[in-house]
Amino acid sequence: MGFSRKCISGVLVVFVFVFLTLSMSYANPGTVKIPNGTPVVLRLVEEVNSKLKNLNEAINLEVARDVVIDNKIVIKAGTPGLATVTLCEKTGMVGKAGMIQFSVDSTKSVDGQNVPLRATMTQGGKEEVTTAVAGGVICCPLFLLMSGKDASFPVGTEVKSYTAGDVTAEVQ
Repeated sequence: MGFSRKCISGVLVVFVFVFLTLSMSYANPGTVKIPNGTPVVLRLVEEVNSKLKNLNEAINLEVARDVVIDNKIVIKAGTPGLATVTLCEKTGMVGKAGMIQFSVDSTKSVDGQNVPLRATMTQGGKEEVTTAVAGGVICCPLFLLMSGKDASFPVGTEVKSYTAGDVTAEVQ
């Protein structure tokens, strides 16, 4: 009789432990927290060029790879992302090169929530100042009208960004 009570007590203890463990791990099975600083890799879907873009103009990106937390996809690859041109300098005379900078703004989680992101990319074109001045002094003053090269990010350029704050997403 004593042995069976110990067995039943042991089984009950194991059952309660398993029940509590499972209930805690599945307390909210469809909710996942995307913590601040989570890496999100995006890809440009359009060329970003200092000749073609203007200050404060929107830039389209897409998420390059799934973002997975706790074995659940919280941001799906191919999800659109947005960035904004924060600096745009056109090429100029005497070989001045163009420059462009953009800041990544946001994307969406699998449940459609806005996920704020942070990252900045800057690119400068090739300066032609030496060539323009040397050509202008040695050959012809028209060389001083020579401009530098435009700054450009080609389609497909990957941008590593990070979430800018915690977001709680509903997942399946």
